Amino acid sequence: MEGSSDDHPIIIPELSMNMFELFLSVAYNSWKPEGPTHDDVLDLLRFSNKFMSQKAHDVAINHLHERRFQHKPYELLALCLEFSISKFFVPAFRRLVEFRIRDIPGPVRRRLGFEVWNAFVDLKELLDEHNRIVACEEPPIVTHSPYCTDNTACFIDWRQLWWNSMARFLLDGRNPQKFHEAIERFQELGPEIGRVNPECWKMLLQTVKNATAFCLAFDLVEETAQQLSAALITEPAPMLTKAELDTLGLPSHEEIL
Repeated sequence: MEGSSDDHPIIIPELSMNMFELFLSVAYNSWKPEGPTHDDVLDLLRFSNKFMSQKAHDVAINHLHERRFQHKPYELLALCLEFSISKFFVPAFRRLVEFRIRDIPGPVRRRLGFEVWNAFVDLKELLDEHNRIVACEEPPIVTHSPYCTDNTACFIDWRQLWWNSMARFLLDGRNPQKFHEAIERFQELGPEIGRVNPECWKMLLQTVKNATAFCLAFDLVEETAQQLSAALITEPAPMLTKAELDTLGLPSHEEIL
């Protein structure tokens, strides 16, 4: 009879030796010195899904979270979708948006699924369009400084300065800058601002640093990620403990067996 002795073990085809050893590591909180590998973490996730082990699930998620920056965001997103993990879906999607479409491998695109991939591509197109608009439309000079003696010249040179510098940083075909990187380079132009009044320059630079124009882009990324997470990730409810089952008057798993 299976399980009656060491000579007659209970055989579970879906449970590999490594999965069982990992389960024992979780149960007794005893790990090999180097800790679990990435493949071990994946085995723990498979084990927790198959056998509804909340503790194995939590341990695997914690290990992934601690090492999240060691993985590409599209790899984390694929794991989130495969194992219904919401904890780092949104931050991983934020990081994904910084990638170029052609840098994401084909097999990973299929693992991300139509909804995520389609949302990502649409979002990239919207952000690129928004980036071009910001690059081509300088922040307006609402009010010149009282010390500005030539408002017209100040305005003309401000427009020229924005196009020749900020727009070039953002739209550089070989090395486009992110907005915060472009701002850092832009503010270094202090000695090269032409007829822009220094006091007007300070006010305009503060407007640019506030990143008002790019708040819409940040909000759009966040909203898209949150909507995808809510629509695609449904984490299983935690298993009831024996004490909770007793409170409800329900038989435990051991009693059923």
